[in-house]
Amino acid sequence: TVSNEEGEFAFTNVLPGNYTLSAVKSGYKKFIGKGIRIGTQEFFTLDIALEIGQVIEEVTVTERAPVLENSNPSVGSTLERQLIENVPTPSRNVFTISAATPTVVLSGDPAFVRQQDQNNIARVSMGGGLRSANNYTLDGVPIADIRNRPIFVPNIESVQEVRVQVSAYDAEMGRTGGGVFNATARSGGNEWHGSVYFQNRPQFAQSNFFFNRQAGSPKPENYYYLFGGSFGGPIIKERTFFWATSEGYKSKSARNAELILPTERELSGDFSQSGVTIYDPLTTRRDPNNPALFIRDPFPNNVIPAGRINPVARETAKFFPKPTNGNRLTSTANPVDRAAQATIKIEHRFTDRYTLTGLYAWYDSFEPEPELYGGTPADPGNGKFLRTVNMVALNNVFAVNNDTVLAIRYGYSHFVDNTGVGEFDPATLGFSQNFLSQIPFNKFPVIRIDGFRTAGFQQTFGDRELIDQTYYSHNANASLTKLIGSHTLKSGIDYRLLGLRLFSRGQSSGNFGFDRGFTRGPNPLTGQANTGSALASFLLGYPSEGSITNGTPNDFFLHYWGGYVQDDWRVTPKLTLNLGLRYEYETGLKERNNHFTVGFARDRQFPVQVPGLNLRGGLLYAGVEGAPDFQNDPSKTRFQPRVGFAYSVTPQLVLRGGYGLFFAPHQYPFPSETRFGTRGYTAVTSYVSSTDGGLTPCATCTLTNPFPNSIQQPSGSSQGLLTGAGGAIDFVDQNRKSAYLHKFSFDVQYELPGGAVASAGYLGSRARNVIVGGINSNTVNINQLDPQYLSLGTQLLTQVPNPFFGNAAFGAFSRQPTISRGQLLRPYPQFTDVLAHQVSAGRADYDALILKLEKRLTRGWAANINYTYSVNKDNVFGEVNFFSNNNNALARALNNYDLDAEYAHSIMDTPHRFNIISIYELPFGEGRHWLNKGGLTNILLGGWSVSVIATYHSGVPSVIVQNNVNSGLLGSFQRPNIVNGVDPGTQGSSEDRLNGWFNPAAWREAPAFTFGNAPRTDERVRTPFKQNWDIAFQKSQRLSEKLNLQLRMEFINLFDEPNFLAPAMQFGRADFGQINQVGGFPRLMQFMTRLQW
Repeated sequence: TVSNEEGEFAFTNVLPGNYTLSAVKSGYKKFIGKGIRIGTQEFFTLDIALEIGQVIEEVTVTERAPVLENSNPSVGSTLERQLIENVPTPSRNVFTISAATPTVVLSGDPAFVRQQDQNNIARVSMGGGLRSANNYTLDGVPIADIRNRPIFVPNIESVQEVRVQVSAYDAEMGRTGGGVFNATARSGGNEWHGSVYFQNRPQFAQSNFFFNRQAGSPKPENYYYLFGGSFGGPIIKERTFFWATSEGYKSKSARNAELILPTERELSGDFSQSGVTIYDPLTTRRDPNNPALFIRDPFPNNVIPAGRINPVARETAKFFPKPTNGNRLTSTANPVDRAAQATIKIEHRFTDRYTLTGLYAWYDSFEPEPELYGGTPADPGNGKFLRTVNMVALNNVFAVNNDTVLAIRYGYSHFVDNTGVGEFDPATLGFSQNFLSQIPFNKFPVIRIDGFRTAGFQQTFGDRELIDQTYYSHNANASLTKLIGSHTLKSGIDYRLLGLRLFSRGQSSGNFGFDRGFTRGPNPLTGQANTGSALASFLLGYPSEGSITNGTPNDFFLHYWGGYVQDDWRVTPKLTLNLGLRYEYETGLKERNNHFTVGFARDRQFPVQVPGLNLRGGLLYAGVEGAPDFQNDPSKTRFQPRVGFAYSVTPQLVLRGGYGLFFAPHQYPFPSETRFGTRGYTAVTSYVSSTDGGLTPCATCTLTNPFPNSIQQPSGSSQGLLTGAGGAIDFVDQNRKSAYLHKFSFDVQYELPGGAVASAGYLGSRARNVIVGGINSNTVNINQLDPQYLSLGTQLLTQVPNPFFGNAAFGAFSRQPTISRGQLLRPYPQFTDVLAHQVSAGRADYDALILKLEKRLTRGWAANINYTYSVNKDNVFGEVNFFSNNNNALARALNNYDLDAEYAHSIMDTPHRFNIISIYELPFGEGRHWLNKGGLTNILLGGWSVSVIATYHSGVPSVIVQNNVNSGLLGSFQRPNIVNGVDPGTQGSSEDRLNGWFNPAAWREAPAFTFGNAPRTDERVRTPFKQNWDIAFQKSQRLSEKLNLQLRMEFINLFDEPNFLAPAMQFGRADFGQINQVGGFPRLMQFMTRLQW
């Protein structure tokens, strides 16, 4: 290329690698710069000083690879091939290695980082950004699906480099609410190269689970085999190259948990030793001392008579595993899963100015859930995940002239993500023939009983719903880069079509929940502490709620457009300004046939009116009566300025800073009828638990015959606003706004002797219009009673004449002559709960101080050592974290009228994080500093290297809720009151505190008809501190000039530190403050043999 009039050269779309740069001008010596390292999405300036002389003379400079980022303020880290290939990882996952990057916080289960764990891998926050709102690219082509998950996790052999950008101020970067993972696929060359490898984890070299050791249980049987290879080279020398890889594994793993289960005595109906008093709901009557209230009698001797035990409950309970230590059981499951993938990349250089590359990737996996109940039909772990991916990425790069480059890219992906379940005949459980004849698909029903711990599953019995999901995408983008004087101008366009074909059959044999309500007393509507039992309600056959679904297929999709201009202006040799502007537009979610709802008509007159009430509200259907054909309220003004600077104070010292506005992609949750708004096209028949407001259970419907009036069939939009009257409804909030973030940073980089870089900086983020329900799409109940009615107290529970009685339009309400006064005071009294999804009332604030020492691989050593101190606050009450409140029951708003009150430390808040990722090649043997010789000396001492990944970080805040919810506001939540001056934590090591992490005296149960004053998260007492060391020892031995053998031994969790999950956080439960699970792996050893040529 030829420089412009300013003497500037610009090289764009350069593949990562080591390069040699030469510069020639008449009258000057030829300059040759060797060892210049170019990384993925890296920008730097290299100044060349030519010496006077003849062209035939040369000035050669080696190892001129710039280490300071002197042209761009982007915050992040580069994971080079040598680093990716050599550091210890449990599943060879290039994206999870990024956890060693400052401000990157993983919130998923660290044991699930395999190639099929897209959900878990995506649960990451970058730079204080939104979780599961990041962008992933492979060779410049986006590979994120509509839920922002990377649909393909490339194996290490296929990757050249990964650039982790926590804050990318380049206007080219879009559709991210956090950061960007840029992976570059490896290419072939003029020489043949390849590898084969095999890795295993022998059982003798693995440690037992912590709670297994505590219980004296033997080490569970398991195995792990990983195998693969790569091969590449020229198809036509100097023109056409290829690189192909394949990798697969088969694993028998161990999942361990301590379950809290009912005892045999309790299952027989005997609660005399359970610590609670159970009341008989059939004895409910008016209190003679206060006729406005009601009372119940306890069961004699606290025992349910055998004749009162429901036959379905009796048969279902036979599938319950038996506790071995009181009400506890340490259970281990050994699921066998497997996966395989293959990639091939072909590169063809048509001319010196036009290059085309094409990448194809495929993977397939089979994964059963852990059967912690022993694999019975009722086991919550009976589900199976079946996944297949096919994707293509094409890159066209045209060097139009010496200062202009055009790049055009296209990508397509097809991701099948199905959930399979086993068939089961519900007739064997004793259900009525009326119910059995209407079941859409035979499977074990879901039974949820409050108060029992079932290893993270939301249900006590029964497996997942049967779901077919296919995620698809088309991605196209183009960029034009032109050098004009000291300006490098770049502009581009970006289009994406993201979609999901869904057929969710729901819980087609019923989904039933049980709480203590029907067996508490003596007042049936409030109850005293330590009265009532969800298990007793189950044995009596009285669900507190339930439903059965009957679904139809859907095809959801959205369109995304983006455009940008960027000017990287080298103002002086020391100062570079980065100025950019991006515009984006993303449609709301659409359904190809308009088979879904698009909101809730808050002010529209309800079609059927009753005396004394002005009924409003109802579901809006796509394209019906003027409603739009998309969900949400997409913004058309997504202009996003980006600005940054880099100033070289000296050749060894650079100051950098930047600001950018980013609009985040929407965090679509796991698809379901409630979360995607398909009510009507998915028929939901709700269980009627009571016809008198919860005083007594429904007389005509029990667990034996739960839906006596038939199961509803899909009716589409025909019911309109009437849909769901008399029960609960869900909708996607049509007023949801686009979430956006202001991100800003400033740092100082200093080059140390030896090529290392020390840096110190600040990074901040301010996010607004955040979805308060988080990625789980937890809801805001817009039908909660207004807190102004708290002063009515027990009058809210008083039964009054029911204006809906006898009118079939009001569903379950039409069958009860009385109704509670509180129900009629609700904003939409014709419904129970009206649950809004995707409410954009959230805000999140993040501030971080970052200290980092980084060194690329030179002289046998590479390292990235960093420390982050941060503060992360938000009001996103619906978010969950594997190491904190991994339970949706805890992720609810206290008062739906005051979501700002939820503002507190985020459950992603980890104030202190310290990471080490490093490789060190021992300086002995052939080609090294000492004992540089072959023979026996080299065999014994040469070719050794050590690599390590170490992580230390604080625990996250506790999420304390009250088990006995009696706020009385119909749809609100309740937290306990704080006792001032009492330390909420206990003393001792983590292991000392397993049975008492919290000091219960620090809280007091909030009285009825109050909210309680505990904050959403309590940072006074955090979950256990986390630490982990993974280390690898590798021996490389040259067998011939081109053949090299590598023997590798890795220790995962070297010191066998148990990474305890959070304690039980429901105040008032018997297990409050107890810890009974660990995350990640116990110590294990991996051995790999790799042959490389």
